[in-house]
Amino acid sequence: MAASRFNIELTGQATEQLRLGILRGGARAFGGRVGAHAASIATEIGSMLVAAFEKSDVAKALRGQGSEDLPAHFGLSDGTAQSLVDGMAELIRSSVNISYKANPNGGSVRIQAVSRDWDRYLSLPGAQYLSRPSNVVVPVVEWLLVNPNIDIGQAAYDIVFKGEGSQFDARIEKVSRSGRAIMVSLDSLGGSGGYVLPSIVSGQSGQNFIEYTLGQQGVAKKAAAILVKRVK
Repeated sequence: MAASRFNIELTGQATEQLRLGILRGGARAFGGRVGAHAASIATEIGSMLVAAFEKSDVAKALRGQGSEDLPAHFGLSDGTAQSLVDGMAELIRSSVNISYKANPNGGSVRIQAVSRDWDRYLSLPGAQYLSRPSNVVVPVVEWLLVNPNIDIGQAAYDIVFKGEGSQFDARIEKVSRSGRAIMVSLDSLGGSGGYVLPSIVSGQSGQNFIEYTLGQQGVAKKAAAILVKRVK
């Protein structure tokens, strides 16, 4: 997958403040302030992005704080699910890049964050695993970030939670990674069903949950405010 990025665009009042700052201080001086404070700006914006990420329905659910039991859906232990969220948060935190470009009208500042080369996320703990005894590869990160519309019902399996069928409870306690659910064949369920991912994992307007969460205008405005504060 080719590497690419999406930008946090500075619009409205934030852009006007930046423009006035450039005009008041001179493009070269302003660019110098951006460069001098780039590291601290990136650190603060990274922390802000992680805070927004942690408030997403998916991140909260993986941490056991949401309406859906995603660790059980994905067959992850609670510890592995926590590590997966920690890993995604760290990749987001370290992705921020601040750059300044002079032009005839003064200059422009670009904030880039969150690489869309999701391959980096595929090496995180819990990103994927081979389920036994079904021998089905469960591509957790691929579902979350690349293709949330995968339906393993096509592979004739479904998810059964503890308490939904007494015949599966002992097996869940024995072999389930989460201790709360297991994947079983549709034959075991009488041939009906088919697993579909929870709705909070489904993409929003073609975006995965990270793109959707961090692409909100309110997040961009917070990033712009941090930049303006640091270079005044």
